[in-house]
Formats: sequence, structure tokens, C-alpha cells
Amino acid sequence: MALTNLKINNQVTNAPRPHLKDQTPSLRLNYVIDKFPLSREKLAQLLGVSPRTVNRWAKSDVGPERREHIERLSRIHEIIELGVKVYTAQGLRDFFKTALPEFEHQTAFDMLSIGKFDAVLGALAADYEGLGS
Repeated sequence: MALTNLKINNQVTNAPRPHLKDQTPSLRLNYVIDKFPLSREKLAQLLGVSPRTVNRWAKSDVGPERREHIERLSRIHEIIELGVKVYTAQGLRDFFKTALPEFEHQTAFDMLSIGKFDAVLGALAADYEGLGS
């Protein structure tokens, strides 16, 4: 992937974390809120809820209950988890905001907004494996 100014994060953390499928929606939400490189408003947009709902979920430690919200949250969690391994925090922020040819000159955020989670995950995976151009 041609990302000219993005920095690759070479640090590897060995801290044990529960596997994604073992995490509750509340734990996933807290992770995503902590690591998401854009605003809570943008996160709410991707989840298909209002920012107020995201704030309510975060404060209640319950998280989403509807299947579609849980699935979107899981996909975003997966993307952020890989993105944090590949880029620095600023690099991930740039990745989300940079229009790329791989995304038909749209940003990763735009791709997520239209439900193309696999395309974003694939681009991150290619960078992680060193296959990006």
C-alpha cells in the first residue's frame, strides 16, 4: 500500500489480552473508544448510532446489545487492533484520513462508512505482512 508519510510501529507488545471472541461488547467498546483515532462522533457514525448512545454505553459498562451494533463494533475493534500493531497512533489517524488508490481514492473511514470493513482490514493486513506497495 502506498502510504507515504505513515510510520510503521515496530514495537511488539506481549501483554496478555483476552481473545476478541472472549471479550464482552463493553470491553470491546472501551478498547475502541480508547484507541479509535477519530472522534466519538465518527465512531458513532460507523456504529450506526448517535454519539449520545456511545457515551451512554461507555458510562454504563453495558455496551451495545443489538447484533448489528455488536458486529460492527467487533469489526472496528479488529481493524483498530491490527492498525495499532502496524502504525503509530498518529500513523493510524493518518491512515483513517488519507484517500488511497486501494480504496478508489476514498479514505479508510469512508470505506468503513459504506460497510467495506474487509477492504480496510485487508489493506492493514497487507501492510502488516509487508505486502503493501
